[in-house]
Amino acid sequence: MQQDKIDCSVIQLMTDDQLKEYLPAYGDRLAIHGYCRRKEQDPRGRKSKLFDRLRTRLARSRGESDNVSGKKRSKNAQKSMRNIEMGWMHFREGNFMQVRTKKGGGTRKIYVSKDCTKKDLLEKAAELFFPGEKSSVGSFTDFVVDVTDFQEQTIDDQITVGELYELTKLPVLRFYLTTKKKAIASDTQLDTHLDFNDETIAQGGGNRQDSRSPTRTSQSPLLTENVESEVIYVGSSTLIETGSDDVLLSDSIISMTDASSVFEIDAARQPEVDNLEDSGTVTISTGLISGLDDTALDDTLPILEEAYSLPSPIDNSLEPFVQSERVKKILVIHRGQAFRQLIEHFCDESVLTDDISMKVILPDGRLENAVDEGGVLRDVLSEFWHDFYEQCTLGNSFKVPYLRHDFGQQQWESIGRIVAFGWQREKYLPVKIAPVILEQAAHGCVTTSLVDCFLRYVTESDRMILESCRSHFEDVDKEELFEVMDHHNSRRVPTADNIEQLLEEMAHQKLIQEPAFVIEQWHYVLAPLRIELQDIAAAYDELQPTSRKVMKSIAYPATMNLQQKNTGRYLSTFLRESDKQHLSLFLRFCTGSDLFLGKNITVSFTQLEGFQRRPIAHTCGCYLELPVNYDNYPEFRHEMNKVLESNIWVMDIV
Repeated sequence: MQQDKIDCSVIQLMTDDQLKEYLPAYGDRLAIHGYCRRKEQDPRGRKSKLFDRLRTRLARSRGESDNVSGKKRSKNAQKSMRNIEMGWMHFREGNFMQVRTKKGGGTRKIYVSKDCTKKDLLEKAAELFFPGEKSSVGSFTDFVVDVTDFQEQTIDDQITVGELYELTKLPVLRFYLTTKKKAIASDTQLDTHLDFNDETIAQGGGNRQDSRSPTRTSQSPLLTENVESEVIYVGSSTLIETGSDDVLLSDSIISMTDASSVFEIDAARQPEVDNLEDSGTVTISTGLISGLDDTALDDTLPILEEAYSLPSPIDNSLEPFVQSERVKKILVIHRGQAFRQLIEHFCDESVLTDDISMKVILPDGRLENAVDEGGVLRDVLSEFWHDFYEQCTLGNSFKVPYLRHDFGQQQWESIGRIVAFGWQREKYLPVKIAPVILEQAAHGCVTTSLVDCFLRYVTESDRMILESCRSHFEDVDKEELFEVMDHHNSRRVPTADNIEQLLEEMAHQKLIQEPAFVIEQWHYVLAPLRIELQDIAAAYDELQPTSRKVMKSIAYPATMNLQQKNTGRYLSTFLRESDKQHLSLFLRFCTGSDLFLGKNITVSFTQLEGFQRRPIAHTCGCYLELPVNYDNYPEFRHEMNKVLESNIWVMDIV
């Protein structure tokens, strides 16, 4: 062995010309240099490794495997300290929600004694998450606290960490500190500090879409007299022109008790937004509002320059209670910019706990005259997901998110919150995203067939070739097949025996592995909804629009004359002939959503003629007004298609 080392060192010192005298072939010289390098890095050589492996196998065959494999276990058994993970879950909105790192929570890894009990773990958790007995949600003494295991079950007071390791056989144990706000002692004490009145709103009206520009309109909510309403406008720094005064919505929150800050905007004029920048957040709360009619409510905006602060007499211990109040927020969205602006709004984790509605700014800077009672929200969600499919996904019938350099953890978490928000509010899901992605994010496992989803992800031509392979492999053009397999980075030659395995592997790579980062970020948001999202595939089927579903949702008047019956037949024929794209457009025109959400569409008839003749839709109430003055079905179909394909619907009538 020593002689080998000397020879190798001499060879490495020789130049190529000197070595050429002994080894004329260039490949032999490369091989001998490589051999010498390997000798220096591993002096024992390959034979020694083979002998070690052989000894291990012989030991196992003689029944000594328990001694070999038990070495690590015996080491852990001898340790008096073990690693554990500690998280924090706070009770909010009826459930325990995990507190994220930026809020002072996160998962902490600590080294504790195996004799630690629940009391010791509680003390360590308090030191981690409540340094100085304070945290982002209040003082440690303000909460009812407990320690739970990885299954979120409270642990016994006497059991130790070492005993739990023996019971669970897990490599690392995870515990959670759970906190729940103690009940406030006296409501009267709160009343001495706060003068909040409950918001009493009687909702009415609906958004209306007029096909000529095609328009959407809505009546405003009615406020009872002497009711204090809390409304927060969330948008960008906005300048609204009002006849005589310019109101600047800056990054501030208005005091809820100052009614002098309310400016009346001239109801006869359209409020114009000249400069709505992208940065900043507008949060405005109205003061005392009384005796406002529908129009005045829409066109009234308060303004103060002082930032919101709690009145000084309020004790700090009441602050979490004030923050937990459900707040009505109005998100201000530019028409055509819903994709970018919704992501910005939903970067805030608290947005899912607020009462959210939408206001839309037209491209010319005017505010759409519509109050969101569901229709505007559904329309904004439809616009957002349409843009998301175009800008952030790859695929054909089923889409898969792809990683963008300008999208990080915050942006993908925000999109996950939009998925959760749409489902909780309107049972809306982005059905073009492959269902296995949402299943993996919500449940941590896949129940839908990966291969079936993959075949809807690839192009139509690739799908036909791959489906032919599964049924009649010998009849497939091998050159085309090899081209498809190479396009999807397959490194094995497909045969009739392995084609199913190759498809499974390619499907897993495209649908699970490549979007793994996106799935991980969505998991934090969708995992709490796993019970509601129990059967995602079935939800997808229910949301897909079909002629039969839409026709069943149409409700006609109980009594109709001959003209109305003819128009009703025209509508039924139109829906029966429509493809999936036109059905989605029809649903969005009538309900605001391009998916079938189970909304009933009520049809009424008008006598509009000439240039005024057009369908009119009310998206909030899901009403459709149809003229009766059509001479034949082709005339009706032509006018309806022009309306649906124009794609320039604007809500412009109150």
